[in-house]
Amino acid sequence: MDRTSERPAKRVRQACEPCRRKKAKCPGEQPICSLCERLRQRCAYAEERRRSAASPALGEPIHGTTTPEIRISQTLEDRMGSLEAKMGQVLDALGRNISQPEQRQLSPLQPAAINSSHVPFALNSPTPLPPWEKVQSIAELYLIYCDSQPLPLFHRDSFLGTLGSRDPEIIYAILALSIRFSDYSYRDTADLVNTVNGYAEVARGLVTRRISEGPVELSTLQCLCLLSLVDFTNGNTHRSSIHSSLAMNLAQCARLGSESHNALSSIIREERKRCFWSICLLKRLHGGEFTNLDFPDGGFPPYPESPERPPQPFSPDGSIDGTRSSDMQDQGIVAYVIILSEVFAKTARYVRRHGKPSNIPPWSSQSEYSKIITSQMDMETRMPYTHRFKPANLGNKTPEELQANRGYWGPWFLNQFLYHTILCLLNHPLLLSLSLRNFRSTIPEIFLQHTSDLISSHTTWIVYFIDYFEEKSFMVSDPILGYSAAVVATIELQLSFTEDLTIRQQKQDRFSKCVRFVQKLGQKWPHMARLADRLQSLEGAVSASYQPDPGAQNKSLLIDLSRFWEILEYSSNSDADSARRLFGDTLYSGPHAFAAEVSQTSPLPEPTRLNLQQRQPQSQFHGYNLDTPIPAEPDCSIDPGASPRPLDMLNDEFSILAENFFSQGQEFLRGGDIREGVGNF
Repeated sequence: MDRTSERPAKRVRQACEPCRRKKAKCPGEQPICSLCERLRQRCAYAEERRRSAASPALGEPIHGTTTPEIRISQTLEDRMGSLEAKMGQVLDALGRNISQPEQRQLSPLQPAAINSSHVPFALNSPTPLPPWEKVQSIAELYLIYCDSQPLPLFHRDSFLGTLGSRDPEIIYAILALSIRFSDYSYRDTADLVNTVNGYAEVARGLVTRRISEGPVELSTLQCLCLLSLVDFTNGNTHRSSIHSSLAMNLAQCARLGSESHNALSSIIREERKRCFWSICLLKRLHGGEFTNLDFPDGGFPPYPESPERPPQPFSPDGSIDGTRSSDMQDQGIVAYVIILSEVFAKTARYVRRHGKPSNIPPWSSQSEYSKIITSQMDMETRMPYTHRFKPANLGNKTPEELQANRGYWGPWFLNQFLYHTILCLLNHPLLLSLSLRNFRSTIPEIFLQHTSDLISSHTTWIVYFIDYFEEKSFMVSDPILGYSAAVVATIELQLSFTEDLTIRQQKQDRFSKCVRFVQKLGQKWPHMARLADRLQSLEGAVSASYQPDPGAQNKSLLIDLSRFWEILEYSSNSDADSARRLFGDTLYSGPHAFAAEVSQTSPLPEPTRLNLQQRQPQSQFHGYNLDTPIPAEPDCSIDPGASPRPLDMLNDEFSILAENFFSQGQEFLRGGDIREGVGNF
């Protein structure tokens, strides 16, 4: 037997100071070890510095022949050097905090950032904090691009002033979320991803230590919310769900939903409310429902404070607007996002059913479809006129006004997109086609007209806002808006397969516009980049299945519906990569496998309409730029010439006859322009 293979690896004679402090295995390269170089941290060999300063006459003991006295002396020197390095870092951190005594005296939060049980852990982390000035600048970016987009987590006015007194896990989590909006130069995208992950890992280690050793503070729940958002946008949907569920459980144990009887400042009370509702938003936007049953002790706390609506210039009909809103209490734009998120969560559950037929038709008042529509209407009755579209007067807003008031316009745009996306999902032509298979001979004409008008109107509203952002050079930072555009893209793609070349080109242009919008968000959020890739892959697969000549169409051709579900189910935890990263071999069960099956349905009938196109008024949203080329089609994974499977082995959940799919776009739900006064939410 070759014994050289059993020989242990050569032990590094000396470790650098950062690796020695972390008790990490040091590669030993000098002058900079590869581990320190990869983590972008300062590398130093304290023992080498001491040797270079010593007299040459003393010499260096031969390795393996040192006396006990020399070994003890070297051990003491090593410990002293490590303690000196740690003390220097602690003093630097204290100096940064003491340099702002006025802010610390005015801080309403307890100065936990200098707690001896937490700071050394953060200081010795493989990803140290950047200079404090850099931390402050990134915190300012958090207020601009992340606050209430979507989570209203912190008290906005005191956020920067209390930053130095917040727990270190909060600082690291804010950096992980917000540094992507910084103009700091990185070598490449991978460098930025590594930096984000480094900050997130430190925050996760600190908050885990808090939970295991205590005490758990409000900052612990705030950090879990931020980590959940970071993980979700990085594609770690399973771990994101764990963080948000843990925050929910801790909030229940701490009775965060009820008012505290302790003597707390008004700012801490406000942040308690904001943390509670941010946990609600996380669960709802990421697919979980949140009801009073989760907090059996009583009702929810009041909604958090909202930024004031930017002042409007005087208009002749201003008094009319005031009259319409005078009989309704304005709870603030953030409150209406939270209220609408409950309807969004119900819609997400509706989508997860994949259009499975029910014995109750959707037009019945007892159907899930009708109940969600009713909830949407009820929510709209609680929405003051002042926060609706018309009084916003968006056309007269300058880019500077929009940017200066992002605290209001960020949640305002989120509210608009949630509203229109809910109606797009409920009336998605694919979901309707699948859910109405048992009622094709009894579908009411008014229901067909109702769904056709809704899908035409609300997809156009999303496209209008996308054009508006481009026209005003408004940087969208909320990834939920990207999901809304992806939903519209799937509808436009389906409706684009028609023999009418004019309609076909219009729908393809709108599809491309939505994809570009998602791709732009993907520059900041990795899960948006993956969503854009899925849209382009879907386009290639569907295009390969389409035959413009009805006589030559292969009636057994399959369309893989799993491509639709991975786009429409924004909150899906079926991501195999996320599960593989989280679970070990004893729990990981592999990706969910769909059975290849086909629908045996016929196209839904077309609503009867009068041909009054020549007398219709011109749309108020004309002038879209439709001259952008369509993105190149990716490789298709569906072979048009593949042999069809027997019908008795096929399942409606996975795929649908191409004939029915494309007929849907031509005969069931025709696209059209938005009408004056329709959809002005």
